[in-house]
Amino acid sequence: MRLLTRPLIVLALLALVIPASTANAQRDAGSKIRGEYNFYGNSGGSAMRSAREYSSNYREYAKSAQPVNPEVAREAADSIGQYITKSQKHMASMRKHAEASKDKETLTSLDVIDKNLAAAAKSHAEMHETCLKDNVDAAASMDCCKVIDASLAKAIAEHD
Repeated sequence: MRLLTRPLIVLALLALVIPASTANAQRDAGSKIRGEYNFYGNSGGSAMRSAREYSSNYREYAKSAQPVNPEVAREAADSIGQYITKSQKHMASMRKHAEASKDKETLTSLDVIDKNLAAAAKSHAEMHETCLKDNVDAAASMDCCKVIDASLAKAIAEHD
């Protein structure tokens, strides 16, 4: 009887251990935050915030500077554009991962973010054109920045 008890105990312990390890192997709800989305998500958010910060800083500058220094305007426009482009690239990488894993929730959020990044990029193009002139129209460039700020705020809110 004692010989039969040991194998039964071993089998009972294995029955408890195997399902527990299988459950631990499954992805939990936070895995996308810690895993493949982590770099692109964090970097994309950082780039959006940087673009918005540059835009806000330029707007404050243009409000007080008379006339606007074209070199400052171009530098601000270039930086804003670079950060918007980086954001779009990071979101595109996230989209690839979300499509591969059929993550509909993330894809829905990315649709909102992409729409707002596209609006920011469109307004940035107008700002950039304004800032290429020798006489930078402060009011026009600040209006572009308002749209950029609003679009980025919506994208950041969805991202967060």
